[in-house]
Amino acid sequence: MIFSEFAPNETSRDALLATKILFQPWRWRKGKEIHNLKRRLKSRFFTPDTNISLFLTGRAALYQYLSSLHLHPTDEVLIQAFTCEAVILPILEHELKPVYVDVNETDFSMNWEDLEKKYTPRARVLIIQHTFGITPKDRKKLIAFAKFHKLHLIEDVSHGFQKTLFQKKQYRGVVLMSFGRSKIFSSVFGGAIAIRGVRAGKALRIGEKSIPNPSVWIILQIIFYKITAAIIKSTYHIMIGKVIHFLFKQFDLIKPEVTKQEKNGHFNYTFLRTFPNCAAVFMLEQLNRFNDVALKRKRVSQFYDTKLHQRTAKSLGLLRYPVLCDNPNKVKNRALKHHIQLGRWYSKVVAPDELDLKLVKYTVGSCPVAESLSNQVINLPTNITIPNAKRIVAIVNQS
Repeated sequence: MIFSEFAPNETSRDALLATKILFQPWRWRKGKEIHNLKRRLKSRFFTPDTNISLFLTGRAALYQYLSSLHLHPTDEVLIQAFTCEAVILPILEHELKPVYVDVNETDFSMNWEDLEKKYTPRARVLIIQHTFGITPKDRKKLIAFAKFHKLHLIEDVSHGFQKTLFQKKQYRGVVLMSFGRSKIFSSVFGGAIAIRGVRAGKALRIGEKSIPNPSVWIILQIIFYKITAAIIKSTYHIMIGKVIHFLFKQFDLIKPEVTKQEKNGHFNYTFLRTFPNCAAVFMLEQLNRFNDVALKRKRVSQFYDTKLHQRTAKSLGLLRYPVLCDNPNKVKNRALKHHIQLGRWYSKVVAPDELDLKLVKYTVGSCPVAESLSNQVINLPTNITIPNAKRIVAIVNQS
């Protein structure tokens, strides 16, 4: 079975490491790996003066950063449509107002002209989303806009990013990362804020230390996910993995990425926790093989570029390769018959599908391009072989 959505990064190596950690409870919450992970992330992706704070999730990291800004209720946060509730709910929890900006068809990221139209003097924060890991084509303009209007700038790279983007130049603002189970590298749960300067990072470091530790049950869910994901993926096509996956979800052994509380439009404080050391262990393992995985993703993305003739070049090593088609659900169902699970980031302007858009203050019709894209997009896996990519191209191109 080929997966776009379920555990795209997990391998038997991750499962073996998790089995080992299961019997080392002294390494679950605290340990040297947390410090090592911060050092590794900084040296690999950021400038030497960067400070990194880790949290249990990306939404917790965003929540803590917004807390550190001491904004006033009804202050505005400029955020693109074609996004996910994990970005919006921390904004709403602080009683801030999300202002949705439309996107470009070519890069699925914020449209510069629509941003100018929707800006008001009440705006305090601008979030630039690197959708699918594609660098926004208007990024320089957006950064200059934030500087001119004295906006707090957040670059959301949860889907991935060019690995040298924040390394060669002195970047402004902060960088929001996610290490969720479906992201470019994964510790099942995890997120970070990268910010330049000791003084700028002080409030975040205080927040990082002041929030509670995750419960033993959450830690066990992280470990169990790593162990079972490889088993589920390798046996899904013969139904064993499908049954295991169903049973683990039924008994809450696998915590969902989006909880029922969040689908009802409420921030879930269960996730406002520290980043456990066991998750750092898993992240370091994924970073050890990051170059090999990134090269594979790049080759497959370049193959898709040549065969699918989409409207933008996406030859970076993308986590998920976006394709636009008239009936994405039909294509997705067709692929399932060939044991291929394609993804739907995002099938709604603010995902997931179950979310009532009124709860996240989105007005239907305000971002027509994002709404159109959400009805057309389907995501292809990239951490696969070229022969499997050829199979997927044949399915997508099938009339």
